Amino acid sequence: MANEIALAQSDFSLNEEHRTLVVQNLTELRDSVWETMSLNTRKAYQSDFNQYLKFCRAHALPALASDWKITKIACQAFFDELMASELKHHTIKRKLASVRFFIGVSELPDPWKHSKLFSRYVNGKLKEKPAAQKQAKPLKLNDVRVANRVLNVDSLLGLRDAVLINVALDTLFRASNILAIEVNHIDWQAKTVFAPRSKTDQSGEGHYGYLSDETAELLTRWLDTAKITDGYIFRKLSPKQTVQKEPMQYQALLKRYEAIGMAINTDGKFTCHSTRTGGVLTLMEADVPMAEIVLSGNWKSEAMAIRYAKQYQAGRTGMAKVR
Repeated sequence: MANEIALAQSDFSLNEEHRTLVVQNLTELRDSVWETMSLNTRKAYQSDFNQYLKFCRAHALPALASDWKITKIACQAFFDELMASELKHHTIKRKLASVRFFIGVSELPDPWKHSKLFSRYVNGKLKEKPAAQKQAKPLKLNDVRVANRVLNVDSLLGLRDAVLINVALDTLFRASNILAIEVNHIDWQAKTVFAPRSKTDQSGEGHYGYLSDETAELLTRWLDTAKITDGYIFRKLSPKQTVQKEPMQYQALLKRYEAIGMAINTDGKFTCHSTRTGGVLTLMEADVPMAEIVLSGNWKSEAMAIRYAKQYQAGRTGMAKVR
């Protein structure tokens, strides 16, 4: 973390009591807590707080202060700049949450808690930004089966692409779970794959995803062809398609989804969330009970699954039942 977030004396406006406390808390975060957080969470916090620091430095404002009124000035100015940008509602909320995370870790007064007016101001202004997030283009079962036919599975790249989207569709795993799958996570007899960590799994219990016979056959072929017997399943490929020891990274996965979209001639790009969205729609179209869909996607409630399926629901409910 020290290499990513470099704090300077000018970033603070602290009394002696708070100065000692902040140094202790940020050191404890770096040395003891940081590595317990998920990689994506750490990246988001680093990126967002660095943006806040850069803004404060450019405007000669302390980023963290003993006096919440001073912190409020910096946070409100940063918020106003975010609101004037093209950023969406949820992105701005996330960035503010990152700033508040470091205020909380430092145990400094939080202007949101101390000023009801400031809290009301932020919440009121945020309503001016659309809250709806653009849904990933769904990659459903029929699309995956088309891809299985058109991809060149005789090549390592094409075979890995086919395995990627089949595993992702069956399991409804997020991108981070897909990239973390190792050989020992697969139970061939039970037809499951284990995800040891999840975005919403704070207790670290992990969860299981399903593997169909069709997917298992492709996966077995990939492991045999790539000569992978342990460790990560989805490995980097060199320009000459030599299998590397290192796992694929998120950006490489995203590019493969885009390439698969081009291969099956779909309009619009697929993203790493397309199989999760498409999996929900596939299950809904097969009249799978919502409780089972929620369990398959490892959600805490039906809310997220329903949001994924809004367009499908609109064509099946309400006036669609009588006209």
